[in-house]
Amino acid sequence: MKRAVLTILLIFAFGTTQLRAAVDFSSDSPAIQLELSNDNDYFQDKNFTISPNPSKDRLNIRLLKSSENTTIEVFDVLGKRVHKSNITQLESSIDVSRWKTGVYLVKISNEKESHTKRFIKQ
Repeated sequence: MKRAVLTILLIFAFGTTQLRAAVDFSSDSPAIQLELSNDNDYFQDKNFTISPNPSKDRLNIRLLKSSENTTIEVFDVLGKRVHKSNITQLESSIDVSRWKTGVYLVKISNEKESHTKRFIKQ
């Protein structure tokens, strides 16, 4: 049985979509099977998590490890900073109920490194 499998990884802004196509040439008329999946965590690091995402009221942040002088900044899609605070615990929460609906970037940083993730406000 001849079978060809093609995987294409399409990278969109802030996420990934995977297209998987399988073609079966074993019969007189080839059969094609397509599968489309969305995997937003495919390229996301695990240094911190945000939940729920999307959210209407609260943005919960959980750090993998504690670090001194850790700062959280949240930016809208135009690059305007809408929130800045220091994180002193492994878990913290931000009230987002008054924010406009849209996509935001959540940046966690300290003196050594910086990590950014996407957040959707409903």
